[in-house]
Amino acid sequence: MGNWDKKLALLAFLNGRIYRILSAIAGLCLLQLVASAQEINAYKTISSGNFSNILIWNVFDGSTWIPATSLPDSSNDIYIDQTHTLTLNLNAAVKNIFINSETGAGQKLRLNSFNLDIYGSLQAFSGAAPGTPTGTWNSQNWIGNSFNSTITFKGESRIIIPLNAWSGFSTNSRYSVIFDPGPGVELIIEEPFKALSFTVKSGTLRQKLDRNVFPNFCPTLSFNTETTVYGTGPFGVFTIEPGATFISDCNTNIIFRSNSSSAGLFDLQADGIMVLEGTNPRIEAANFQMNGKIIFRGGDSPKNFLNSSFADAGIPNRIHDLELQGVHNLNLSTELFISGNMVKTGTGNFLSNNSHIFAVGPSEQNIGPFPLTVSSLTIQKTGGRIRVSDDLTINRTFFMNSGSLDLSGNILSINSSSQGGINYSGGSWRNAALFRYLNIPTSLNEVNGTFPFEDTKNGGVRKVQLLGNTAGGILEIRFTEYKGAEYNSNFDDSDGTPILYRLFSYFQFSGLTPSSNPMELRISADQLIVDDVDDLRIVATGYAAQGSHLDGLDPTLLWARRLIQLEDLAIGNYTVGSFRTLSILPVEWINFEAIRRGSEVSLNWEVLGEQEYTFEIYRSDGNISNWRLIGSASKSLAGTSLFQFSDINFYNHESYYRIKSSNQEGQESWSNTVRVIPLPKTHSSVKIYPNPYFSGPIHIEIPEKERNTALEVELLTFTGDKIYEGKIGLADLEKLLIQVNPGNYILRVSQNNKSWVIRWIRK
Repeated sequence: MGNWDKKLALLAFLNGRIYRILSAIAGLCLLQLVASAQEINAYKTISSGNFSNILIWNVFDGSTWIPATSLPDSSNDIYIDQTHTLTLNLNAAVKNIFINSETGAGQKLRLNSFNLDIYGSLQAFSGAAPGTPTGTWNSQNWIGNSFNSTITFKGESRIIIPLNAWSGFSTNSRYSVIFDPGPGVELIIEEPFKALSFTVKSGTLRQKLDRNVFPNFCPTLSFNTETTVYGTGPFGVFTIEPGATFISDCNTNIIFRSNSSSAGLFDLQADGIMVLEGTNPRIEAANFQMNGKIIFRGGDSPKNFLNSSFADAGIPNRIHDLELQGVHNLNLSTELFISGNMVKTGTGNFLSNNSHIFAVGPSEQNIGPFPLTVSSLTIQKTGGRIRVSDDLTINRTFFMNSGSLDLSGNILSINSSSQGGINYSGGSWRNAALFRYLNIPTSLNEVNGTFPFEDTKNGGVRKVQLLGNTAGGILEIRFTEYKGAEYNSNFDDSDGTPILYRLFSYFQFSGLTPSSNPMELRISADQLIVDDVDDLRIVATGYAAQGSHLDGLDPTLLWARRLIQLEDLAIGNYTVGSFRTLSILPVEWINFEAIRRGSEVSLNWEVLGEQEYTFEIYRSDGNISNWRLIGSASKSLAGTSLFQFSDINFYNHESYYRIKSSNQEGQESWSNTVRVIPLPKTHSSVKIYPNPYFSGPIHIEIPEKERNTALEVELLTFTGDKIYEGKIGLADLEKLLIQVNPGNYILRVSQNNKSWVIRWIRK
């Protein structure tokens, strides 16, 4: 801002609308006396006209302004003088650009759907060029004049919007801003900046807090406020593209449309980074898409998670990667949905005792290195696995819905508050040193009494269920895993039935308040080869288990069952047994792998056996619960045999494969499960504007050489409902988008073996 901007801002602060607080009135008076000095070879306009018209330019030779003999380029400063309008009629590049901003100056820079590269700074001035640095007082269409009209900052690390030479009063800014200096380069803004959209394409953009005034002043990134042109309510998109970084030192006023209206969309794309240095950062946006990494660091006090405060703002609680750096703790949101990693690299800690964490999405996730304590935890993953590197404590409820939790040899504790428990509907956990169920419910059922341990040595999910009434206390379960089974156990069950098979992996129970209440204990024989569910029994490790046998249940879940008094549950070890050795097929799986080869997946497996076997190949897309038969093979085995199968219908989804073998007697055996990850999605080079869309025409840009070819289009809602699918021309696609109902959409466009994915918002 200039000096008068600061005076006006002080008045605005007194009225509750702050742009800037004066640090010293004397400093402002001194600033009025200081004028800029132009560089040698700087250009200024002497009349309105096109950029390429050499007659509108004068150049400074060190002592005077003389007519230009060549056009300005990236090594030259340019001044757009008082009553002139400069129109781009081609893409151009300059060093520093100085624009007269006096009230009533009218439109000064008509970008005309072209791009202006800036290798220096963007500044405003008053008076005749070179004038005096000042804020942007112009509320007309001062710079513009469309979404396609762009200013791109390139070049070396520097301040691009200097202190006291710009402001946020240019409310009618009709242009888009791109920050694209390249990797390793940092661009700094020190004054408010307003446009139609902002895109951090490469390098780092830093929003530098002015700490020399009180309250500290944030150079807000905000958006056009012409409601008659761009509608009322949230508007404007701020994007951080893959490989780019945005750093904000601020707390309030990081991003909004106006001081009472939110931005339309904050889009942190995959592999993009946002670094928050403030202690209580707020971004006011109606929609958040945060698929990159958020880093909290710096500051001089404990931090709170990113938030919003405007009435029309969304809640920024769905993120991908989260990292905490430095010495200060971070209070997490009451609810936080995370689809990536949660890590720390300093001595500060995540304060999550009052947070409900949701682990979601298809990606592998890592949490650590630190013990994690949360209020509640929901695991609802469509693929991948979430891993913790230390003990995991859940004070209230553990919602285990889908996916896999790897405890990495640590302790899992739940319900220390006595106000929760486990709520099981799917999924599993593995590598638990100990499972501790505090304040166990007095009545256990299939929802609050199922404990799904993965048997990593033998395959399958070795679920445990306890059904019945308890006397409270603490239930502790240890699962000890050993590969293989004993095929000649040679002991009898308590009813005299000879036991000929038992699995080496076993469970131990402790901690429950003793009671004579009967309890049904179940252990699943998942992925063990069972001829008949009635063969299954719960046995101990070499002797009969406590209690009495109950018939096996469910040919899919394969429950072995036993009735036992609660006070006897802590006696001995418990595992899956059988009174027939034929429960295990003699085929031995030596190796199984899946290799993606372009659009196909090659499956290779090696087995050891001695008779005729049929192999059925199964695939599940997105998770491990939707298995479909995709092929088969048969062979008479005599020792070690190799097999290969090509899945030519691989659709570039995350997919899982496993194989079932069976002999002529119907005995079966399953391989382990392998995963194939999809190829990275092509980043969009198709642009839609306006986005978000309110009214008026829609414009779609595609690569020039592709414009005359029909488009294969698929339009879906964010929930996956298909709105349209088919071939369509560009003009018809624009009409289609105008007609759809308000909402959030995913647009897939394919053409000439290329494809693009665009997020589009219809308000």
